[in-house]
Amino acid sequence: MMDSSSTMMTETAEATSVTTSAAMSYSTPSYGSGSSSWGSSDYDNCVQQCIASFGTPATYAPTATSGSSGSYGTGSTITVIVAPTQGVLRYVPFAVNASVGDTIQFMWGANNHTVTKSSELTPCNKTSDAPFASGEQNQSFVFSQVVNDTNPTFFYCGTPGHCEKGMFGIINPPSALDAPTSVAGMMSSVVSNDTSGNLATYASYTANQTSGSAGANWGANIDMSNMPSWAYDAVVENVMFTRNVLAMNPDIMNADGSVNLASIGSTPMMVPADVGSALNAASDSPSSATVDSAASSASSSASSASSTSSPVGAAKNGAMSVTSSRALVGAVVLVATYFAL
Repeated sequence: MMDSSSTMMTETAEATSVTTSAAMSYSTPSYGSGSSSWGSSDYDNCVQQCIASFGTPATYAPTATSGSSGSYGTGSTITVIVAPTQGVLRYVPFAVNASVGDTIQFMWGANNHTVTKSSELTPCNKTSDAPFASGEQNQSFVFSQVVNDTNPTFFYCGTPGHCEKGMFGIINPPSALDAPTSVAGMMSSVVSNDTSGNLATYASYTANQTSGSAGANWGANIDMSNMPSWAYDAVVENVMFTRNVLAMNPDIMNADGSVNLASIGSTPMMVPADVGSALNAASDSPSSATVDSAASSASSSASSASSTSSPVGAAKNGAMSVTSSRALVGAVVLVATYFAL
């Protein structure tokens, strides 16, 4: 007879195996049903506790401009949001395509962030090649840059620690259609190599959240071959975060896959929770043991329901056979966020 610890490890392994399989399905537009039947009487309490700890999705809407700098070109104006809400360390969208003469308009949604030009080899370091830098700015600031060529241009937040947590973006990202070095080609290996289990958890959440969405494969062709290996996780997280934004706000995606934020104002943009921040909070919080306790009951239900949410035809991958307690807490946080939408 198995003790409770062995039982939980078995259930966690099963749930993680399904999660990793979900992550492998990014090269196809179908992710499964997008819903699950949990059937647990303790689940509602767990959801409420996670929502109380980490909050629900926020909204972003432009506010009166507090200041601006830069210049505008003769072409189109493409908007990138700098941290759509406080605590979400992302640029939205993560990557944009632009022509010579277009203007990239960066709009601050939260305080204490920068837009600083970097490079593909060193995404979190200021470049000396035709540099630009906004300086640290606050909510409602606007910084604009004219696109002078179509080479890939990387930019990042220079506030200490922000870029390392994933806050960088790309103008005219390198593309490799269906190549092994593309986001789609590397998704499975990047997720499997993340020993924390956080990416697997986020991939599973994103698979459910974006099921049937036009943006479910957004960013799949971004080429990572010349990026440093430490940045792979951040690129994958940023792509998935943008996919979640597009799933929650389908009207901002054009037919060609580009993101149009010009209509934001009358209808605020929904912003998903920054899962990385939530997982870090769960790891560092003194009450994480309490969340672990609540997670254990949801874990069993998630394991039994996982077969209904697994994508059809997804290959099994045993590389993530055992996950950490932090990843288990993360799974509960993500599911709680999903049901709160």
